[in-house]
Amino acid sequence: MLPFSASDAPPIAADEILIRQQRARDRAVERELAALLVVGRSFYDRPGDLAYLTNHFPPFPTTVFSARNRGMGHAFFLLPVDGQPTLLTDPRKHRADLVAVANVQAAADLGQAVIDLLREEGLANARVGLVGDDIMPAAFDRQIRTDLPDLTLEPVSDLIAGLRRIKSPAELALLRRAALCADAGLFAAAGVIARSGTTEREVGAAGTAAALLAGADFVRYFRVHSGPWSAVGSRWPQAMDRVIEPGEVVVLDAVGACNGYAFDVNRTIVKGAPDAETRAALDLVDQATVAATAACVAGARTGDIVMAARAVLAGTPWETNLGGMMGHGIGLETVEEPYITADENAPLEAAMTLCVEPGISVPGQFGATIEQEIIINPVGPPEIISPTPTRFW
Repeated sequence: MLPFSASDAPPIAADEILIRQQRARDRAVERELAALLVVGRSFYDRPGDLAYLTNHFPPFPTTVFSARNRGMGHAFFLLPVDGQPTLLTDPRKHRADLVAVANVQAAADLGQAVIDLLREEGLANARVGLVGDDIMPAAFDRQIRTDLPDLTLEPVSDLIAGLRRIKSPAELALLRRAALCADAGLFAAAGVIARSGTTEREVGAAGTAAALLAGADFVRYFRVHSGPWSAVGSRWPQAMDRVIEPGEVVVLDAVGACNGYAFDVNRTIVKGAPDAETRAALDLVDQATVAATAACVAGARTGDIVMAARAVLAGTPWETNLGGMMGHGIGLETVEEPYITADENAPLEAAMTLCVEPGISVPGQFGATIEQEIIINPVGPPEIISPTPTRFW
């Protein structure tokens, strides 16, 4: 029996969801909006804004639209500034024991259901904020604007993103718990890599199974890239039948969620012993991650993280091989704001959670990335919540 379970960090309570709804209402009032219309997609894809305000994770993949089935894998949440909210789901419905919305309706045609609901709520000629403009199906957007020509649908995705950026104590507990799923998967994968004749697929299967047994809701993917493929950041498919040879670099990336909150931990492993040049490069990547992580303090900016990693590689043979994106926020989705890049300079605040992952790529030879999940503390260095050792060589 495992020494822990997903119940170690329970799902977000209904009381906290209701507080979030009120905070969202308050922000909508500040912007002179009559309501918010929030769109979300499948649990493993883009449920974040919707789940944050409802605790609903659309349980089915998005599917092709037909005459009678339009919107499978989506859901909409209408939050008026006055009055009761409504959650519209696809026919797969919802978890009544989790969702913190009293009025939940299922519909095969979600576009028509949104139009009907806006009319019923007297919002057909109102100014409504759209949260999720980047994932609203174009077919629904056209239908709503045609059928409700007097409706002003204004993109305001930053409204909820601003709330989601700072995590509550319950969210931080869930993120710590989720990181343990990645740890179990990475350790299992490392053990399989050490065997003779192992394929990428076998490594990925072991990592996926271990993460699920450790409490993961799902494993979005367990990336295994070996040899020259380790220099490729994300390759399709996630793992192949390629046999991992002695001395090769293997980049692993465990991505999934536990009780709705994501994990994303990357580790670099060598099968056996690396040559001197590879070892020197891996040591530098490890040092860059340490430096970048140390830069994650309240009051700093994401640009400081990038500069810290670059300083480690400066003047080395791999200086120009350092990747541009060095991390991102994490929470209800694998990748959240802020992005950690040189051209984005977002401020760091206490209770933000980040994935810090400077890495190098030497095309045709090898690549290396070591990713730490961290929580920004009010003062001092961050809390590292990914317990997996960083050096596997």
